[in-house]
Amino acid sequence: MRLSLAAAAPVAVALSFTLAACSNSIGTVPGTATAPVVPPARGSIISMSRVGTITKAQMSAGLAGQVITELGGAPKCDVSLYAVVYETIGAQGEPANASEGFFVPAKGCNGPFPLVGYAQGTNVVKAQKITNPTKRNIEPVVVAAIYAAHGDAVAATDYLGLGFSTYPYQPYLVVEAEASAVIDSMRAARLAARTLHVSLSGSILLTGHSQGGQASMATQREIEAHNAAEFHLIADAPSSGPYALTQTLVDGVTHPGQNAPVLAAYVLTAYQHEYGNVYDQPTDAFKPPYAAGIDTLLPVTTYAQAAELEGKTLPLNLHALMQPAFERAFANDPTSGGRVDAALNDLLDGWTPVAPLDLCGGSKDPQVEFKNSLLAYAYFKKRGARVKLTDVNPFMPPSVPITEYHDAVLVLCLTLNRVAILDAPAAGRRHHGFPM
Repeated sequence: MRLSLAAAAPVAVALSFTLAACSNSIGTVPGTATAPVVPPARGSIISMSRVGTITKAQMSAGLAGQVITELGGAPKCDVSLYAVVYETIGAQGEPANASEGFFVPAKGCNGPFPLVGYAQGTNVVKAQKITNPTKRNIEPVVVAAIYAAHGDAVAATDYLGLGFSTYPYQPYLVVEAEASAVIDSMRAARLAARTLHVSLSGSILLTGHSQGGQASMATQREIEAHNAAEFHLIADAPSSGPYALTQTLVDGVTHPGQNAPVLAAYVLTAYQHEYGNVYDQPTDAFKPPYAAGIDTLLPVTTYAQAAELEGKTLPLNLHALMQPAFERAFANDPTSGGRVDAALNDLLDGWTPVAPLDLCGGSKDPQVEFKNSLLAYAYFKKRGARVKLTDVNPFMPPSVPITEYHDAVLVLCLTLNRVAILDAPAAGRRHHGFPM
């Protein structure tokens, strides 16, 4: 799962920019309420403001910009970025709010535009908003460069509990909560487009990386089960997601990978919030002194707090964080609470995608193993789905260190899939053997 804890990666570091901030209020819906009330419609806009413009020059800068341009062409237009807070539902179906970035192609790109429902990767710090590009957080600029600068509008959610959301926690790797946040972000984006007189074509592409890959696939499943008439889904293009979640988490306990302590703390405490069955006391799962306060540790508020997660607030070694008995139970007992919760969020379990599914990943990924994509491809292929799988390792720049490989996969996968799906010449905008 993508995790931005340190200074930007080599793919990102050279992509510096200054966002032309405007902060012009487009409209605000008062947050007051009286009882009894009718719950607002999901996807209705609470507030929307213009953040600024991401220019073609900014999107072309640095190694990331160079790679995107080489694989997908130079940006065709600047991108206007809007911050939208919208109504959604919480993990238990209760009224909640979430925020998103709405990326709109500017002058030079002509509509009507497809809408990309984008799910971001793992984020442990609330300050890292999808509408707040910085040297630490280049994801907004990368999303703009890959999609909106080529004529595709983007609804990019922060999820529950992140960004401007007031939800009390982040239901991390809870697929139903991820899917509802993405679906409602697209509803809000369509309302925003009407306000801004932005013409949308009606075609929808789902995509996301890492946690966002899981969220994207979960969103496809939810749309095809319950919202197929509302969303014209032309394809889903997730990358490096933990689709076989149980296997991913068991492997993470027995053979810890990159950022394992942070990821373990994030998912286990999220499942404790969501299901209440992971442990009776935090010390059942986590060793002192880390158990103290761990239920409310993540997400942290600031980048400074995020920098302390690796080696201070949390240990560098997973086994220094976890109780041995808990590790053994999680690895070996499918009836243990954490394992039951993981199984609830597995995506290779009894459904067949209707829209084409374009899986992508990198075969040397140290954070979300490529095995996830291989398992998903084999599973859905066997069920007769229209599925393909791309390994971007042959495209990986040799200067990218293994610690930044997972983040670089995002740039490669998303660019290649955009070209394959949205830049195809036909109105359906697909090729490589997957007609609409």
